[in-house]
Amino acid sequence: MLLGVVLQGYAGRLEVKTPVAKPFDAVIVPGCPTQADGGLTLSLQRRAVWAALLWDRRQAEHFITSGSAVHTPFVEAEALAAAMTALGVPAERIYLEPHALHTEENIYNSLRIAQKMGWSQLGVASDRGQALGACRMLEAWHPQCGAFAMDTATVDHRRSELSGLLSAVRVQQVADFVPLKAREQARAQRHNRRERPPSLVLYPLMLVRHLLGRAPWQPYFPEETPLITWAEQSARYSRR
Repeated sequence: MLLGVVLQGYAGRLEVKTPVAKPFDAVIVPGCPTQADGGLTLSLQRRAVWAALLWDRRQAEHFITSGSAVHTPFVEAEALAAAMTALGVPAERIYLEPHALHTEENIYNSLRIAQKMGWSQLGVASDRGQALGACRMLEAWHPQCGAFAMDTATVDHRRSELSGLLSAVRVQQVADFVPLKAREQARAQRHNRRERPPSLVLYPLMLVRHLLGRAPWQPYFPEETPLITWAEQSARYSRR
C-alpha cells in the first residue's frame, strides 16, 4: 500500500497525459506470460494493442519488447512483437530484449539496448501501475522516463474488434526451456551473487534505497546485449 501511495505521488511528473509533439526515441513494452500453448493472454493482447495505438498516434519512433520465456516456453518479447506487427507496427521498428525475468530486468536490459542505439528519450507502455513503477525504476539508471499509462477502455474496445487476429498470433517455442526458479539459482551461482529477492521484497527495497540516496539495485543482465529487430528474428525463423 505504501508503495502504491508513493508511486501515485510520482504520477504527475512521470505520466504522459497528452500527445507529445516529438515522438519518443523508444518505448519499452514489458512482457508477461503467454498461454500454455503460446497464445496471447489478455494482458499481452492489451499491451500489444496499446503499443500499436501509440505507434498510430506517432508517440514513438521505436519499441523495445522485453521478456524471456519465463513461465511458459515462449519468449514474451517475441509474442509482443508478433502481435504488434500484426497490428501494423513495422517489424524493423521493434527491438527484442529476450532475457529479462522480472520488471526491473525488463527496464535495465532495455536501457542497455537504448544506450547502444544512442536513444535518450525513453518511455514505458503498460497498465498504469506498471508503467509508473517501471518508469521510477528507470530513473535510477537514466535521467528521464515517460509513463504511457494504458487507456484501458480504448484498448479493450480496439482489442474486441481485433480478437480474431490476436487469437491467431503464435511464436516459436524455445527448445531449452528452464523453469524460473532453476534459472534464478543458476545465474546467481554463475555471477557469485545471492539470488534475487522476491518482488514483494525487492521493489519496496529499491524505492527505499532511492529515497535514502543509496546506490541503485543492480539487476541481473546478460553478458552480451545484441541488437536485433523482430524483422531480423522472424526472418531467421522463416529460413529454418
